[in-house]
Amino acid sequence: MAVTNSPTQRRDYIDVLKGIGIVLVVFGHYMEQYRLGSHLIGATFISIYWFHMALFCMCSGLVARFNPAKLILQQVWLYLVGQGIMLAFRHFVLQEDFAASGGMLMAFLLPWRHMWYLYALIFWHLTLPILCFLRDKLRLPGAVLGLALAVALSLWAGTIDWPFTLVRVFAFYPFYAFGVLFSPQIDLLDRAARRFWAVRLVPGLVVLALYGLRFYQMMQFDAPPGDSATIFNDVPYGEGYVMADRAKFLAVGIATSVALVAALGGLRVFARLGNRTLAIYLLHMPMLAFLVELGFYEPARTMSVPVIIAWFTLEALGCLCILNSEPVNRFFNWVANLWYGLVKRPPKAPDTAMQQPQKIRYERPTQQP
Repeated sequence: MAVTNSPTQRRDYIDVLKGIGIVLVVFGHYMEQYRLGSHLIGATFISIYWFHMALFCMCSGLVARFNPAKLILQQVWLYLVGQGIMLAFRHFVLQEDFAASGGMLMAFLLPWRHMWYLYALIFWHLTLPILCFLRDKLRLPGAVLGLALAVALSLWAGTIDWPFTLVRVFAFYPFYAFGVLFSPQIDLLDRAARRFWAVRLVPGLVVLALYGLRFYQMMQFDAPPGDSATIFNDVPYGEGYVMADRAKFLAVGIATSVALVAALGGLRVFARLGNRTLAIYLLHMPMLAFLVELGFYEPARTMSVPVIIAWFTLEALGCLCILNSEPVNRFFNWVANLWYGLVKRPPKAPDTAMQQPQKIRYERPTQQP
């Protein structure tokens, strides 16, 4: 039996996973400055980066609906607004020399650091009609075929040094495609996990065991782990980075994301945070860059590892608290929906009160005890 999701239906587990994902994004970025100086921080950083963006991309695919008006008036608009904020921050705070990177226009159009995700979503959205056709018309065989094509595209794309920062657009596309193509099956998994405790417990234990084993192995390295190429996927193949690395990255990201749907999809404490990822994602990186620019990270570098962990944890939690606040989110939601809200607003119903007399009906008042 086919499982359909209404465009207005809200699936709580997606908000939960987005909430978990945004916490990992913020903590990953805020600990990055110290990862090469500590085995513990380095291993934690790499463990996060193996799956946190895969989880985010899958969630975006789960809720994706093809809407050209929304693409232009919300997604493209939001990207340009975000880029404008980043450009102002880079110019006035970081005092960046744009002439060295192609000029101010290129700096405005091409994504700065974390903005690649909003940039990639625009391109991914254009493929939705094909992905939805494979999912809805060909069912499970079509979903498998679509994922195979997405993975093949990602693996092939690593052979080319793409211009316009398109490397990650191709590299992370299979995670988004997986969310679109297998949304009925993922919904079924969430419902099964709500009914049967084993469906929630077993994937969680497997993830803990496998990541725990890898974490232990990284702790035994001679130097803190720092192999960024296999994590970020922002470079073409070469210099020790091969197609097998990307294939493993895709497999681990998809498998971990599916396991987290079952294991953590019921943690509703993260649902509210998952509804407020926009402002957090856009502004956490400028806040981090500002702290680095002011030298906030330097005093802890010579401290012990527990002090360093406490230091970036306080900074990350402070960032989350500020950007999760009601005024900040209300403003950013208003900005994001500024034009799309006008388009989708239903026309005002004509006032018929003046067109025909209103019949007055006398009703006896209800007797009160």
